[in-house]
Amino acid sequence: MSDPQRPDDAVPAGQQQPPAVPPQQAAGAQPAAYPAPPQATGPAPGLGHPATAGTEDPRLGLEVGRYWAGAVATALVAALIGLAAGFVLGDVAGQELVSPPFGGSDLVAWGVTGGLAALVAALLLHLLVASTPRPASFFGWVVALATIILAALPFAGGTDVLPAVLTAIVWIILGLAVWSLLTGVLARTLVRRPGA
Repeated sequence: MSDPQRPDDAVPAGQQQPPAVPPQQAAGAQPAAYPAPPQATGPAPGLGHPATAGTEDPRLGLEVGRYWAGAVATALVAALIGLAAGFVLGDVAGQELVSPPFGGSDLVAWGVTGGLAALVAALLLHLLVASTPRPASFFGWVVALATIILAALPFAGGTDVLPAVLTAIVWIILGLAVWSLLTGVLARTLVRRPGA
């Protein structure tokens, strides 16, 4: 008795089943012609190709009004971070902060320092957009290095460890806030314009 699950049992012993052969093309039929993929014949457009010799690459620009509105809002946030840090650490926790480079150790000095740092960073970012090909990358590196330097300054003055650590934390928070807010403003206000 043959097993329906074994196809070999359906073929009589001693005979081989011929392999399946694909159907032949009709006599005289030609194989279907497929178009060849396009071949690159020269440099990419805008890189000196004769067909695009008169065109210019787009340049980066800013919606200046919206950008500076965002920059002023960033400066306000940074000033409030400085005020909050001075109030919480100085008045509530009773800890001293190392004086910022541009003033005394009171609340107003920390608020003004935070706001000025954000405005300087916004000006730097505007200049980078006007002059460099990847402004956000350069800006990130500059802010990171400046934050590291400002966070390390309190340890260079021979002050106590706890005030130096707290001041370094405030600088790191300020640096992160300025970087994240200004790169967000840049993403919303960056435009591409035809080159001059």
